[in-house]
Amino acid sequence: MIVEQEVSKSIFMIAVGKEIFRLRKKRGLSGKQLSERLNISQQQVSRYERGVCNINVDTLFVILHELDCSLSGFFSSVYLNVNNVEKEIGTHYINLFLPPVPYYHGENAFSVKMSKLVG
Repeated sequence: MIVEQEVSKSIFMIAVGKEIFRLRKKRGLSGKQLSERLNISQQQVSRYERGVCNINVDTLFVILHELDCSLSGFFSSVYLNVNNVEKEIGTHYINLFLPPVPYYHGENAFSVKMSKLVG
């Protein structure tokens, strides 16, 4: 179980980092430009993007603000990255990434959540 948790943790760190990298590139920012906006070193930005360094919530919020990305949009993309790499882990943690939705007649909440995420 401990090994499984460590694997899960590293998959999430890498997926978070990849998404930060993707958003930074999408915004046309260099690592240096983002580091200056965040008042951290360019090396630290690189560590976050490669998933080799834990990122705290405060820093993540500031990064997402600078990259003009919502939490829900960010974590939806992170989930898709995790699910593409390791479907079993993605399935295990799916409820953390999807917003709660009410029960609809004729459909269960899981199918509605999945259709909203992938549809």
